[in-house]
Amino acid sequence: MNPRILAFVAFFLFFTVVFSSCKKTESEPNYPVKISYEEFSLEGTGYQWANLPYDNKVIVINSNDELEKYMSCEEDFFPEIDFSKSTLLLASGKPANRVLEVDVTGFQQSKSDQLRLDIDVTLSDTAIHKSWVKAVITQKIPADNKVRVNITTYDDGINYPVDIPYKEYSLVGTQCVFINAITNNFITQINCNEELEKNLRCKEGGSYPDIDFSKYTLIYANGWASGSSCTTTLKSLQFTTEQNVEMRISVSSDNFFQQLHYWKFSILINKSFAIYPLYIFVEPTTL
Repeated sequence: MNPRILAFVAFFLFFTVVFSSCKKTESEPNYPVKISYEEFSLEGTGYQWANLPYDNKVIVINSNDELEKYMSCEEDFFPEIDFSKSTLLLASGKPANRVLEVDVTGFQQSKSDQLRLDIDVTLSDTAIHKSWVKAVITQKIPADNKVRVNITTYDDGINYPVDIPYKEYSLVGTQCVFINAITNNFITQINCNEELEKNLRCKEGGSYPDIDFSKYTLIYANGWASGSSCTTTLKSLQFTTEQNVEMRISVSSDNFFQQLHYWKFSILINKSFAIYPLYIFVEPTTL
């Protein structure tokens, strides 16, 4: 090949590679990228937030019809949001302690289809509010993008552990029993009737007490102890930190027979508490 032609081809290929590299660099931003937003409030509008899950997650709203699902009104006025250009992000939570202050500290894109809303929540035993809600308006977000909330919790004079209220759930007197799990000291969180029925064995025509799964989560704990019989007692259900929940169960059994006896325990807790990691501690004692 002619040396001049060869040099021209090499020169052309060099600039093609350089141009492609520059173009790729320009089209792919360096993540994370900050995104502008404005806080949105219903104060003074005659509207109130309603039907919120309080699950420490973000609801992405892209239309007035979607927005109306989470609002109750006392008058005809409706907040004006141009959903052709904007998206409303609605986050809510209900921690173990009362909420003193909530601040949105940032909104950023961590990947091409992933975004993160940063919220600081300050808790205090002396505060009034039991839950928090924050809403922001930002640029239009595609429906397939994922938005998560990053919550940083601050304690203002909270003394741990903090007790979590619960209700006992019993199948005594019914034609149903819980199915024994293979794993010892096992916890199952049940959030709907379909999940509950998978963990039950009922005689024909048998029924179980109804549970309002829109408000409660059923916690079913089970395991085995050595002896002919045993008694199970829930000693405590507590937040040991702002993010961790501990369940302590006392299992008392006799030592007349060296055999395994199965124990079971079930309670109902507020659904908002079920999002936190739950750890079980079983304390065996002798009758």
